[in-house]
Amino acid sequence: MSAVFRANIENNVEQNGWVIRLTDTVIEKVEICQNLDEFANHIERMGDDYGGDIQVLWSKDEDVSEEHFNEIYADMARFGKDQ
Repeated sequence: MSAVFRANIENNVEQNGWVIRLTDTVIEKVEICQNLDEFANHIERMGDDYGGDIQVLWSKDEDVSEEHFNEIYADMARFGKDQ
């Protein structure tokens, strides 16, 4: 059975942007990702502990703007093409 990670999109008020709170639910380890490159690095490193057998459950805080959500969605689409 794969390890479950939670990825929650949150506002970053200080930077007028967003962050992704990545949580390994097995050991309750949390990493804050300022961009998708950090997110990808954390996913890879943390996923190595489980042989890459992970499932990521996405969510977002209610106050995340549509603009920030669309920015993340577009960046993820570009990121996926680059891989």
